[in-house]
Amino acid sequence: MAKVRQRTWMVPGQRTKRKAWGFVTVGEDGKQIRVFRSDWSKEDAEKALAERILEIEQPKPKTAGITFAEAIERYLAAKARKRTLTEDERILGHLKAYFGKDTTLAEITAGRT
Repeated sequence: MAKVRQRTWMVPGQRTKRKAWGFVTVGEDGKQIRVFRSDWSKEDAEKALAERILEIEQPKPKTAGITFAEAIERYLAAKARKRTLTEDERILGHLKAYFGKDTTLAEITAGRT
């Protein structure tokens, strides 16, 4: 259940109350999400809550990600000074032959045989 509300608090040693508008809602994982900003008005908080709800309801399409061959190239570039790089290249060559160079990293799982 999402709610727009105003939060008030006092700073120790000061007489004035501070105020901030914001919203409280529940995220996808079931955890409470509280967002308050002192520069927001009630309308700004309602607008931010509506954006948050619409973002949750419409999941973003997943991208294909990088391929296994691209990941191997990145790894070899990052480990260029490694002593046992030739052994890594041999092992990665076998893995590339097994999984295929056009396979995305998201498709490679422990259950895949």
